[in-house]
Amino acid sequence: MKNIFFFVAVLAFLLNACSEQEATEKVLGLKPVYGNIDDLATMISTTNNQPIQSVGKIYVYEDKLLINEVGKGVHVFNNADPKNPSPLKFINIPGNVDVAIKDDYVYADLGVGLATIDITDLDNIAVTSFDQNHVNSLNSARPPAAIVGLFVSDKVFFECPDQSKGLILSWEKAEMPKPDCFVIQ
Repeated sequence: MKNIFFFVAVLAFLLNACSEQEATEKVLGLKPVYGNIDDLATMISTTNNQPIQSVGKIYVYEDKLLINEVGKGVHVFNNADPKNPSPLKFINIPGNVDVAIKDDYVYADLGVGLATIDITDLDNIAVTSFDQNHVNSLNSARPPAAIVGLFVSDKVFFECPDQSKGLILSWEKAEMPKPDCFVIQ
């Protein structure tokens, strides 16, 4: 009788542990970063050079070489000697999808808007505008395709946006309890 009681107790514990584990399953997904336009200007900044992890578009502008890091920003190199470019700075542009450059201005698509950044002085860059006119309702309902494409999985989970929290400025990778929202690629 004691063996049966022990067996039932162990079985109940294991069944309970399985259901709790399923309820708290964590996944690597995308989480929206909320804020306002002033927050965006604070988030976009320069730091010391960073290692390149994922090469995006490459631009040569004057004596600079700019390499887009999708989702993160832009690497800036001194390209005075094209055979030996040397790292200068990294421009943090959270959620950055694509960039273009003209006349000391970087135009950075964040998926949630287009930021214009004056890079005349790399130590004191300035966001001169942020335009959301091209953003449609789909972009505010889920992460941009370029950010989703950074995942190797066919099913990419993301925290469902909550418009009451404000404007989505970017998306960041985060471990989270398995959310209800996902994209199939």
